Amino acid sequence: MLRLGKRGQAVKRWQIFLIEQGRLVGLADGRFGPQTDAATRSLQGSGGLAYDGVVGPETLAYAEELGYSDGYQFDPLVVSLADGLEISAEILQSFVIVESGARPAVRFEPHLAHRFLGTRAACIPWTPKSERQPWSVKRQETSRAAFNRALAHHPGDDGWAAAIIESSSFGLFQVLGAHLLALFPGDPLGALAAYDEDERLISFALAGAWFRASPRALKAAREGDLERLIRYYNGPKNVPAYLAKFKTALAEVRG
Repeated sequence: MLRLGKRGQAVKRWQIFLIEQGRLVGLADGRFGPQTDAATRSLQGSGGLAYDGVVGPETLAYAEELGYSDGYQFDPLVVSLADGLEISAEILQSFVIVESGARPAVRFEPHLAHRFLGTRAACIPWTPKSERQPWSVKRQETSRAAFNRALAHHPGDDGWAAAIIESSSFGLFQVLGAHLLALFPGDPLGALAAYDEDERLISFALAGAWFRASPRALKAAREGDLERLIRYYNGPKNVPAYLAKFKTALAEVRG
């Protein structure tokens, strides 16, 4: 039951609903303060309910008639993929939140390009974060524009194009490009065009391919062993920080 003084993700979902209904102005911050109380009373008044600011059964029933849902709204493709892999939809949705914020993207990894291409990659800017953490944190070196620039250095060279794609992460789950090339073999630029044509759908195909190619990670996901799963998914060098982010996302999903 939500009321003045409550905090958390359930409050945040209620605030988003009130904002969508035009009864609350501002950001959904997860704090049930005076403005949220007033907006709740306004909603109750419109439905002829007890005007008390408490989100109880009657208020929830009325809100549901208006389209409110008290649970986390999973992407239907997340649910479908989770069923197919026999793992929790909560885990997959958390990866989407942490990896991409639910916005498909291409992230170029210049340190991988230098590893794959050696001296040929001298034309690709790369600023390692540190000796132990060789990846770049400069957006101008890792963005889609950086990917496009790298790809353009040797037009018509399929080997070069494949290496640049393999040096990048794609989609909602940020899966490395080797899996994209495996989904669409033979023509690296054709694989890239297929991704660009439907980033969202290909994102789920890539995630499914990655899990099926990583039986130990799939087993960890099925068992709910988050630390082991993240070690396989993100590598062994950044487990504590990634695990903290992942647990925050999982808490959001679980409400």
